[in-house]
Amino acid sequence: MNAKTIITVQHTESEHHLNGHAGAWGNWSLTEKGRQQAFEIGRWLLNEKCDEGFVMYCSDLDRAAQTAEEINKTVHITPVFSEVIREVNAGAGNGKPWDWYDEHKKPSNGYDPDYRPFDDADSDRDLWNRLYPFYEQIIESDDAKILIVSHGCTLSFLQAMFMRFKFEDMAGARFNGRSGSISKFTVDANGRVTANYINHRLWE
Repeated sequence: MNAKTIITVQHTESEHHLNGHAGAWGNWSLTEKGRQQAFEIGRWLLNEKCDEGFVMYCSDLDRAAQTAEEINKTVHITPVFSEVIREVNAGAGNGKPWDWYDEHKKPSNGYDPDYRPFDDADSDRDLWNRLYPFYEQIIESDDAKILIVSHGCTLSFLQAMFMRFKFEDMAGARFNGRSGSISKFTVDANGRVTANYINHRLWE
């Protein structure tokens, strides 16, 4: 296989981080602070030479697209937008206030990979099955340098895939990033994966 460098960026501060609403498929915009954070990430990504031959995949939700827009003020990549790498779908809970969400979601008892908080929401298995073909696509592609701009839950699953987790492993361990987190994985010609850093942030 081709050696690869894969860098992921979790979108920066969004309106839903401040207004007490769920993100999911709610189509929130970045705050002004979030735009500045994304611009700073773009400048930092010049250290990784992301302006030299990288392909960018980006969620089509506004907060991810706006993160890519600010990043591209320095790295200048034309994004490939995809609904496949949207955040987890919360169904009826998308974009709702958290108190409404908590009041109306289905009860759960321990971890269940098929649990859906609402009938039309994604379970963990649904999210994994949605993302796995995308993972296979980028791993098998001829692209050697890949930048992915997406969301927290989505990236936690993709990061697990990069590290060769099986779906069953998600019950016991997973990655957890915060807004603006950056991760880097390298894959050598033999398919051996190195996590160079995971969920690094430029600020605290």
